[in-house]
Amino acid sequence: MDKKQATAASWQIKPMPAARRALELDGRYTAPEMAQIALGFIPREQQDKWFVYFDGEWLHVHRSWTGTCIFQLQLLPDGETYRTEQLLVNADPAQYKMADDAYNVSLLAYLIDDLLLGRFAQMPLPGKMTPDDEQRHRQLLMGKQREKRVRLDVRNGR
Repeated sequence: MDKKQATAASWQIKPMPAARRALELDGRYTAPEMAQIALGFIPREQQDKWFVYFDGEWLHVHRSWTGTCIFQLQLLPDGETYRTEQLLVNADPAQYKMADDAYNVSLLAYLIDDLLLGRFAQMPLPGKMTPDDEQRHRQLLMGKQREKRVRLDVRNGR
């Protein structure tokens, strides 16, 4: 089954607010990865928490229930790859409260890996959490019951 391309018209969304932080990034995606990323992600069920689409040179990442834009990632062609140039992060505290830039970059990378590229990635956590708090965070962030999956613990920084 072919995956339908997400567009701005695929979901009810809100624009990125004027309150935003701009982060300079230095990452790369291959052309085949970019082809997958450009398809975006349209929620298929209520538990899908994200809507993602690519337009021009920007990947737009929105919360599905509210339509709030959380991230915008600039992806520019560079030879046979695409480089990440800039990340805009929603800084309106009424819409998004996470101000930890390192966490936000890790979260966006996780969302791209998990939702768009379909590959295993370690879900970032915003600091030390109890197992119950960690499970609640995972449920809030991704919606899916992750406890049914095999858990791989990261050891020695890997």
